[in-house]
Amino acid sequence: MSASHKLQHIAFIMDGNRRWAKQRLMPTAMGHAEGAKTLKKIAKAVKAREIPYMTVYALSTENLNRSKEELDYLFSLFGKLVDQFGDLVKENVRLKILGNMDLLPQELAEKLKQVEKDTKDHKSMTLSLAIAYGGRDEIVRAIKKIKDPSTATEESLEALLDMHDIPDVDVIIRTGGHHRLSNFLMWKSAYAELIFTDTYWPAFEEKELDDILAWYEVQERKFGK
Repeated sequence: MSASHKLQHIAFIMDGNRRWAKQRLMPTAMGHAEGAKTLKKIAKAVKAREIPYMTVYALSTENLNRSKEELDYLFSLFGKLVDQFGDLVKENVRLKILGNMDLLPQELAEKLKQVEKDTKDHKSMTLSLAIAYGGRDEIVRAIKKIKDPSTATEESLEALLDMHDIPDVDVIIRTGGHHRLSNFLMWKSAYAELIFTDTYWPAFEEKELDDILAWYEVQERKFGK
């Protein structure tokens, strides 16, 4: 069976950081730190395989109910992570931020908006970070921008989404053993292939990525036709 659609957009639900740490009797923060290293490694691998769009679920709107201690650590980690993406930025990677920036600490939100602005013309790959993001929230925020709902179409609504300038997702990979989307990219994942792996995100390797890409190559995607 031959592939009927070149892979343009790959997305990851990076689950299992906390369980990876617990399994090793480490504090939760260590799991998140290792997860950040894996994100950078996999982003480089995706770029090397000439996939133009990659999106990761870094923090959901529901995750904002976690303890203040964990959230403070995550917010700090996101700030450092953006700084560590410097070499990717030098390789012409565009960083795009998805989500409701009003829900984040002001300093972090401003930093994320600035890096998005600084890299908006970069062309080699777009790496989207979904932070304080919820798929339903994205749609609700878009609907609030519609001036005349009676004239709304799929195209006009999509134009108001966070991901309005990015193609639909071809593959969503969820690590960590759970089999659900957890409110991720509800609109853009309409025809995505879904892959669920038991591997915790900090342990996700390039070999597993390549196995998934090889599987995708032989899928025949019909998009409901």
